[in-house]
Amino acid sequence: MVCSITFNVIDWNGNLLDWMVRIIVATICGFGIGYERKSRSKEAGIRTHAIVCMASAIMMIVSKYGFSDIEKVDYARLAAQVISGIGFLGAGIIFVRRDMLHGLTTAAGIWTTAGIGLAIGAGMYAIGILSAVLLVVIQIILHRPLRLFRENVHDVVRVVAYLEDDETIEKIKKIFAVSKFLQFKTTNTDAGYVADIEIATTKQLTAADIYAIMQQNPFLKTVERNEEMT
Repeated sequence: MVCSITFNVIDWNGNLLDWMVRIIVATICGFGIGYERKSRSKEAGIRTHAIVCMASAIMMIVSKYGFSDIEKVDYARLAAQVISGIGFLGAGIIFVRRDMLHGLTTAAGIWTTAGIGLAIGAGMYAIGILSAVLLVVIQIILHRPLRLFRENVHDVVRVVAYLEDDETIEKIKKIFAVSKFLQFKTTNTDAGYVADIEIATTKQLTAADIYAIMQQNPFLKTVERNEEMT
């Protein structure tokens, strides 16, 4: 008895190049998004975004074409798991410090990056590339000090200062545009009272800004800028 088995083989020659292009385009989009995040020293950078976008494209390609030789298969199930699976990665980026949320924007960007990879993996180049460009533009615009997009808190700054008089705290409030005091400790030293203060500020301070502030205000002993809120 001769058994004949027939497989519905994919036309590899006709599709392989297209699949490779999809993966490359997805990786490039992830690279661009990750570069913007890396430039702001965020938790997830170029490698994370590029890998997430590439992996999502691979999952979509496998989901659409990898089971074409099997009848009655829900091709969307594998790709759908990317959306739920990426949540674990995003959750690892988000953390709370002193009642303030960090990493939420980066986590949302990772989730969007996965969606971009799925779109490109499905062959929707225009949608994927446009979404990647929009995501980068949104990240750049919203980080500019525009009044329209100003948030309540931008930076957390730790200040150690000599309390010269009763007006010193008011000076600190004005210099750093303090929106909230997170920590306030004072110590009596030979040089007088010294305050160790951690504050939330509505300013976006650079290293040059901090240097200029300390040059102009000798009563400031040290100023340490922590990571931005978004």
